[in-house]
Amino acid sequence: MTDKYVYPGTKVLINKLNIKDANKLDNAEYSIVSLNINSLIRNPILINSVKDIFVIHKLLFSDLYEWAGSKRNINIYKEEPILAGLSVNYSDYSSINNDLNKLDKEFIKIKWDELKSKDKVEKIVSLISRLWRIHPFREGNTRTVTTFLYLFVKQIELKVNIDFIGKHAKYFRNALVMASIDEYSEYEHLTNILMDSISLKDINENKYKTIKEYEVEKYTYQTHKIKKWWIMMMVWK
Repeated sequence: MTDKYVYPGTKVLINKLNIKDANKLDNAEYSIVSLNINSLIRNPILINSVKDIFVIHKLLFSDLYEWAGSKRNINIYKEEPILAGLSVNYSDYSSINNDLNKLDKEFIKIKWDELKSKDKVEKIVSLISRLWRIHPFREGNTRTVTTFLYLFVKQIELKVNIDFIGKHAKYFRNALVMASIDEYSEYEHLTNILMDSISLKDINENKYKTIKEYEVEKYTYQTHKIKKWWIMMMVWK
């Protein structure tokens, strides 16, 4: 399988700015997407379905990529240091629509206004981790899902402090990884940071430096790689 998302002979995503240097693209993407996230926060969309992530992704990334807002058509993986180099087992690209439809049926049945804050957090942790594990896009999944989270918690009047989560962004991302490894999933890391972002009381900041002895500050952003047949033997089962 060929990765049609990148310039031939490179690992750089084909982009509207025709930037072919990976570092320059990273910098441009960070600046543009950050502005778009802020704009969306000021002018939020209404979340009615988990499939609204396609709208969010397009709003965040359409300045850069033609495929913004569209599901990927290749299988991808990413080596995760917290998993000793293994990857989360993302949805097969052919199953993305089915996986989202299944999750959406559960999502729309939840009566959020009848839940207490703690119960809302537990539901959101399950929802967000499963949505992130699907990884519908070639890139930009974490930023899209996190933006979805922020917009939705405001919508259901759950007072999550997004600045607190931003301060511990590397912990949050690795918590998503730990909550997305099938039968081995650990949800407590994601639950803890969401609960602390609500209370903001008596918080031990040291607990956000590590997850299972992995120092989260060591995490550095890496793009996804195309999954070839021999890679399938390496992914998390």
